[in-house]
Amino acid sequence: MNFAYMAKTIENQSIHRDPSMEPMTHLNLNEQTPIRAIAKQVVERAEVALHHHPWGQIVFSDTGVVQVKTPQVAYLVPPQHAVWIPPGVAHDSSLLEKAEIFSVYMFQTNCYFHGETWRKEWGVCRCFQVSTLLSELVKRIATQTTEKIGEQTYSAMCTLISSEVRQAKKVALGLPMPEDKRLRHLCDLFLQSPLQTTTLSALAGQVGASESTVARLFRQELQMTFRQWKHQALLSKAIDMAAMRVPTGIIAQELGYATHSAFSYMVTSLVGKPPKAFLYQDKNDDSTPKMNK
Repeated sequence: MNFAYMAKTIENQSIHRDPSMEPMTHLNLNEQTPIRAIAKQVVERAEVALHHHPWGQIVFSDTGVVQVKTPQVAYLVPPQHAVWIPPGVAHDSSLLEKAEIFSVYMFQTNCYFHGETWRKEWGVCRCFQVSTLLSELVKRIATQTTEKIGEQTYSAMCTLISSEVRQAKKVALGLPMPEDKRLRHLCDLFLQSPLQTTTLSALAGQVGASESTVARLFRQELQMTFRQWKHQALLSKAIDMAAMRVPTGIIAQELGYATHSAFSYMVTSLVGKPPKAFLYQDKNDDSTPKMNK
């Protein structure tokens, strides 16, 4: 996959579109049933087209890599991690490999999700680690009707889901893209060949701007330095390669790291876990995956 693809704003993609994965319009979310969940087995890469809805949504997979894009940010998350999408935020989503994808829909004004803290902390997209309890709760709601679960049990499960989401460990994933044409061109150039050895000075020269100018634009538009943005881009590329079962040693080489330990340090500093533990959550060993032909 061309890595620059994931950083573009939403556009039509030449990939399989599964009608059964299209946004649900009859969830019947309300105060009495504030949470619904849907599980879908995907046998080939599939995409939900750009859309938005009046409820919040959590998207994750136990074993696959999920991609969610808004017009401003592209999120690429490994297994057992989720993307939270607030109500009203335009987004599309896709699963990059054969796996099961879970979508959790949350009514935006109910006793489980409300208040100033919720609006402040969850008013923007964010990524977090999915606990075993949260995963099991979602699977239960996705596979059983509210009537079968029972009103009391369903209410208790909603409370637990809310608690697990609020307490989940946040993970700094997501690759923001600028609007400034020069800076956007610079970012696109980097994404065409993401290497940790690429310098801001070299990229600035290719877009006809001074290093100080583009450094200022990074801070103004993206609220981060080029180095911080570059590491997010390299991490996203690593997640993409891991979805194709590429071993971490090869990933490190492809991203221009002289040693595996240097690559491991970058990943660990961003997500708090070494590459093997973060990128291959569902695998016993990352030395066995084979590259797709």
